[in-house]
Amino acid sequence: MKKIILFLLLSLSSIYADIIGGEISLGIYNHIPNGSASYALSDTAKATSTDLEDTLGWSTAQDVVLKAYIEHPFPFMPNVKLGLTKLSHDGTGTATLFSWGNIVNFSGDVKSDLSLQIADLTLYYEILDNWAEVDVGLTARYMNGNINIHTLALQEKVDFSAWTPMVYAKARFTIPTTDLSLQIEANAVSYSGATFYDYELSTRYSFAMGLGLEAGYKIFHLNSDDLATGLKSNMDFSGAYVAVVWDF
Repeated sequence: MKKIILFLLLSLSSIYADIIGGEISLGIYNHIPNGSASYALSDTAKATSTDLEDTLGWSTAQDVVLKAYIEHPFPFMPNVKLGLTKLSHDGTGTATLFSWGNIVNFSGDVKSDLSLQIADLTLYYEILDNWAEVDVGLTARYMNGNINIHTLALQEKVDFSAWTPMVYAKARFTIPTTDLSLQIEANAVSYSGATFYDYELSTRYSFAMGLGLEAGYKIFHLNSDDLATGLKSNMDFSGAYVAVVWDF
């Protein structure tokens, strides 16, 4: 009986150790905007394709990026990844014959700002787990935010939100006999009227107790006619990021 009890305790201890596994990453993302957007109140209304940098005056900004991975030992159940990214920009530009919503054929100074939140729920499986780690899965992404544009006399704010399913993949390669690893992680989907993808390339150095530093390059691409009625976007946000990582 004592041997059975000892065996059960050791088994439960091993399972518990495997269940309490995962990773938390908290970083700063230095992103540069690129691309254009337009907004018309109806199909027949006039709207100009507005350059994010040249017309709106958006430039480099910094925001927080948070990721958490939760892993377990049950073979047929997927692991879970949670992600939260905030992208914000503002600026002032000079426009000529600019149209956006109820602002029509305006020439002069235009002030604007963007607030965008991207939340991910990813279910994935590990298909390799040694010096080379490979994960594949599906992501449910929720995007919501707004673009606010105003001149001296008029203001137009468009709110948008969307749920999007995406294919997910990640590969990490640990350099033998070192504490360095290389990683690529991506989500992507394309369908009628929309193409969304993001990816990051990074290098990680691991310290003691699972702590580490990660640095790399990240890009978000949003090309859609469906974020809100009348809003068309073809926007990229790209740049370097650095994060503190705890692998437990």
